[in-house]
Amino acid sequence: MGQLLMRRPHLNDVPQAPLPDGFQVREASASPADEVELAKVLSEAFHENWTRETVEERLTHANDVKAVYVVSGPHGTVATASSRYLPDRFPSEGYVHWVATLPSQTQRGLASYLIARLLCDFQERGYIAAVLETDDFRVPAIRTYLKMGFIPLYGVGQEDHRDRWSAVFQEVLASRRNGSPKI
Repeated sequence: MGQLLMRRPHLNDVPQAPLPDGFQVREASASPADEVELAKVLSEAFHENWTRETVEERLTHANDVKAVYVVSGPHGTVATASSRYLPDRFPSEGYVHWVATLPSQTQRGLASYLIARLLCDFQERGYIAAVLETDDFRVPAIRTYLKMGFIPLYGVGQEDHRDRWSAVFQEVLASRRNGSPKI
């Protein structure tokens, strides 16, 4: 089935997304302490078993990951997102990678802030656009990506994507009717 692809075709006019009071952002280090905190956030957000070693392999020591940003609150790390570069697939684009927020911290705008930070990171690196891959069931994340200027991509080998995107947009509309925050 594969993941759905979204692209922000330019890095102009990056939406403003303020960091809520009481939170700080910084670039993560490759320290075991940061890796343990990142594993906790990623495990809870994605319902997968991330370990310090997984974080090290996929993020802090991965050659294609250029920066890992973390948001901390009074009780430690609560959100993360990574800047990735995949020149063989996306030669002039930054890749939004592993955006995660602890379930107890959603609806605060942390993901929007991190995506805005990534878009600025991409500008600083000289990329001209941004790209990401996501899953159909990640409707809250897709709502955030749409708000931040990403649009669905359809391409060769992705013939089922029109139907899948149609179903996703039906869910987005249904979630709006059921009282979810507007995009």
